[in-house]
Amino acid sequence: MTSTPALSISIPAYRQMSLARSCIESILAQTWTDFALTVYDDGASDDYAQYLRSLGDPRVGYVRNPIRLGALGNMFACLRQGTGRYTMAFHEDDLMSPQYLASAIDLLESRPDLGFVCAEVHDIADLPGEGAPAVTPEPEIIDSPAAFVRAILGGVNPMFGSVIYRRAALADAVPDHAAYATLADRPFLMTIVERWSAAVIRAPLVGYRAHGPGDRDPRHDAMTVDHIVRLFTTYRSRLPEQMNDEDRRLFYSFTGYWLFVLYDLVPATQRPTLAAYLRRVRREGLYEPGWRGRWGLRLQLRAALGARSSGQS
Repeated sequence: MTSTPALSISIPAYRQMSLARSCIESILAQTWTDFALTVYDDGASDDYAQYLRSLGDPRVGYVRNPIRLGALGNMFACLRQGTGRYTMAFHEDDLMSPQYLASAIDLLESRPDLGFVCAEVHDIADLPGEGAPAVTPEPEIIDSPAAFVRAILGGVNPMFGSVIYRRAALADAVPDHAAYATLADRPFLMTIVERWSAAVIRAPLVGYRAHGPGDRDPRHDAMTVDHIVRLFTTYRSRLPEQMNDEDRRLFYSFTGYWLFVLYDLVPATQRPTLAAYLRRVRREGLYEPGWRGRWGLRLQLRAALGARSSGQS
């Protein structure tokens, strides 16, 4: 290549060569082609290097990390790699629809206020098949931290691996792993939205490969309930101190579900009883069971039964 590509795509990789092939093929099939693609191998596997060399594509490169960074460490390190004015770190087990890069870069080029563009989470099976008509991107524009939080509470689900950043927007953005552990992605994006606008493409242009129901994600092993409480406290802090009825409905309906999904991801040895957790999140103003109807009542009953069986009052 004779000039610097506009987009640097980095793939944090760790021993998933069979999935990485499909991922890389989906990137090389993009209708927008002004990018450089580099795989950052965190597992010292020769398979990646051999496969990438076999492609014979000058846009494609390979780097073996000199030390193991771990999944999150490699992901965030990849965001700073390359020299393009736009940058992204794409998961090696996910796929792009052929028009994704064109749709995202068009938004970034036409709107200098956007710090990043990302896709919403969709299952790989939801991607349009070969020969299907082009999908309308349907971007949702976010212009403040409060708007970002309201979008999430309202069901917008940004896919972190799909985010294409304007490199200038990353200048002062630092992930706070100590505060949030594996939940650091959305607070990280929120720090960018404090200074820039953003766009989420709602149409199915990037596919997420869901893990099986019995899969245990080792990345969550460091997570505690403190990280969960801090995440939802951060969300709450971006809304007005006196929430109106709509904000209350959004916030408590959302927390009434996700506080407990995340609680179940915390290793059993690192979490308090459900009853103690319920008391804490209610005390900190993060949970109101009435907003979840029968779900909230079932949680209360589950907590009471657990407390009784363990001899707690």
